[in-house]
Amino acid sequence: MSRWIAFLLFVTLSASADDTLYDELKKEQSETTLSDTSRPDSLPSIPEPFYENRSPDYVPYYINVNDELPPRYKNLIGDSVSLQFLMISSIGFLAILPDSITNWNAEKLKERSLAQRWKDNVSTTPVWDNDNWMINYIGHPISGAFYYSLARNDGMTIGESAAFSTLMSTFFWEYGYESFAEIPSIQDLIFTPLLGSILGEQMFTLQKKLDQAGGVVFGSKTLGTISYFILDPLGDIAYGIGETLNNFNFDADVTMSIQTYPQAKTLPYDFRVPQEDSLSFREREYGFVITIR
Repeated sequence: MSRWIAFLLFVTLSASADDTLYDELKKEQSETTLSDTSRPDSLPSIPEPFYENRSPDYVPYYINVNDELPPRYKNLIGDSVSLQFLMISSIGFLAILPDSITNWNAEKLKERSLAQRWKDNVSTTPVWDNDNWMINYIGHPISGAFYYSLARNDGMTIGESAAFSTLMSTFFWEYGYESFAEIPSIQDLIFTPLLGSILGEQMFTLQKKLDQAGGVVFGSKTLGTISYFILDPLGDIAYGIGETLNNFNFDADVTMSIQTYPQAKTLPYDFRVPQEDSLSFREREYGFVITIR
């Protein structure tokens, strides 16, 4: 049942990020003619691609994360994408919980736009939150352990799995999805990956013992299956998504990349006129893009 739920989440939240700001600008410039008589009558034609022969500072940086990682990370990349859908769904679940549990004041959140809340929260120094101790010191470490266990079962080393748990809990959760609602928490930044990695390694050890026992617990294969899910739920859900897609002959090619875009205030008046200005790293926006084909 959990696999079908995960698959529905996957279908509902699937997205593609093929287009970039530069593609849109190129298309817009190629379809629009100048009507402002105060500007030059003739301008250089749009190069192909349009940013060719321009100042290097205007060329977008593109890093294909898949190409930068060894082939053995392929399974982890695919599972990481599936994990994003589950994390987004978790935010939706938390949003319907009482304020007494999440400490999210719905009325106060409405005072700012979604984008403004995220920008303000990630630019603020992390705070010591007042969440229930069970959430901070039990719930979050367990989440960190699940991240760790997922990576460990995908063939990662202890250090790589700990780094993955840190990446998921810090970059994607605290400074990602949860920052749309609150300022990153000091406890969560520390205890989620730290205690989570310690707990996750113990869970991985139990899995190896379960393997040696043939996946049987107290003589029951059913209990063994349940135990496998408890010890690595994210991996099991990710596997279920992959198997379900294979049954539909859908072979998804997942690419993760890092791209840069010029900030709106630095965009030239007309991209067809050669620019002399320099676009520094501080004048760029950085985006993490996940593409599914």
